[in-house]
Amino acid sequence: MPTIATSPVPTQLPPDPDLSENLPTNGRRHLETADEASIRIKIAIVIAVVALLLAGLAGRSEVQFRHKSDALDAQISAYRAQRWERQVLRGSGKDENAAARIYVALAGLKALPDKVREKLAASLYYGGELDGAPLALVEAEQKRIAALRDASRGRFSMTSIDVEAGTLATTPDYRQVMDAALLMLAHARRSKPAECLEIAAQTIRMGQDLVPGAPLEAASIAMRITSVAIPVIARCAGAADVGALMQTARDFHTMATSPPPVGSGIELSDLQALVTLRGLADLSGEAGDDATAMARLRRRPVLFEAWEQFGRPDRWREVRSDGYPAALEVWRKDQEWRARSSLPLLAGAGAGVEGWLLDDMRGQALLRCLTVGLSTLAERARRGKLGREPKRLDEPAMRDPFSGDLLKWRVNQTGSELTIWSVGENRRDDRASREWERQSPADVVIHLPLTEAEDEKATRKKRRRWRR
Repeated sequence: MPTIATSPVPTQLPPDPDLSENLPTNGRRHLETADEASIRIKIAIVIAVVALLLAGLAGRSEVQFRHKSDALDAQISAYRAQRWERQVLRGSGKDENAAARIYVALAGLKALPDKVREKLAASLYYGGELDGAPLALVEAEQKRIAALRDASRGRFSMTSIDVEAGTLATTPDYRQVMDAALLMLAHARRSKPAECLEIAAQTIRMGQDLVPGAPLEAASIAMRITSVAIPVIARCAGAADVGALMQTARDFHTMATSPPPVGSGIELSDLQALVTLRGLADLSGEAGDDATAMARLRRRPVLFEAWEQFGRPDRWREVRSDGYPAALEVWRKDQEWRARSSLPLLAGAGAGVEGWLLDDMRGQALLRCLTVGLSTLAERARRGKLGREPKRLDEPAMRDPFSGDLLKWRVNQTGSELTIWSVGENRRDDRASREWERQSPADVVIHLPLTEAEDEKATRKKRRRWRR
């Protein structure tokens, strides 16, 4: 019987073969599809979680945006509700918006040719004769001049600006305003002294009426109008009687002690910047290179931080012309952190503000000098002699806006001229120097003629008789 050979039983089993190699092709595909499906499910879960997180973040961000946007709308409404209630200089007032009346009167006024403008300004400043084209233009614009004068009878004033347009809002044409002021002052030059002084005051009031609600540049324009009016006022004051001088002194005292709300110009600038910020943060904004909803969502934290740094724009109403020089320091302290901001919109929001405020300070200095000077001339004409010091000099409202001290003054050696001045932007008394330093004069100066008073004439006659 044959012997059957048997192999020994292995003590360790060999590793399992790769079953997938022994499976048919469709089996391998089934396993691969299962793995891919698992990966896809995991990815979908991650995406869903991320989407939920983003949705939550977007939801909270959108709530923040809506809250800020509603607050901005309320601020804009409060801004538009403002109006400058001010005293009418003469006669009965009208319940009208003086600024609106002015812009209606300016409609259709063509820009003066450069040569005519220069000749007109030179005639007013140096006292030259008005003839030729400037005179013809003044004659042709009599109806417009009358309408501008009548606008000063409005009991309130507020310029309307499209705040929602942000920095793209249309601003008034201030070159046109200056041209109108030149025409009014030229008409004043051709009038009798009393009417001349009245028209000059109405011209300066026109500049004031354009400040409330307008860009801060309007305060600078008001200063320029006052500056151009000074030679006309000095010329007419020298020939005016007691009554005209006293009335004019009251007019200027009213304008100097109740200046327009210059802070509204800073408020407007901040509101326009915030409107621009809102447009950048709005997820539904117009498409652009970096304007997708996701890109705007990522950018929102930085924009919201800048939004918060603007604070409440209405706080700038505390910056008042009658609060200088402290009001300027308030702005300067605020400007320090703005200038350090990495966001150009925030850093640039205050650009030019300090320069406009300094212009307004110069305008207030001119008005206060004129008020003191005209009050002194009126008192001298009434009493027949010059007092020991200028009238109203020690009134708190008449202090130098640059230093907070009393205005400087002197009478020349011949007694024919009264000079009153402010120390100006450099805050140094340069003895009434009118030399310019950078963009401003060393001192802010006015000169008024001192015509011989009646009792001085009588005294001189007595002296002549006694000498005989």
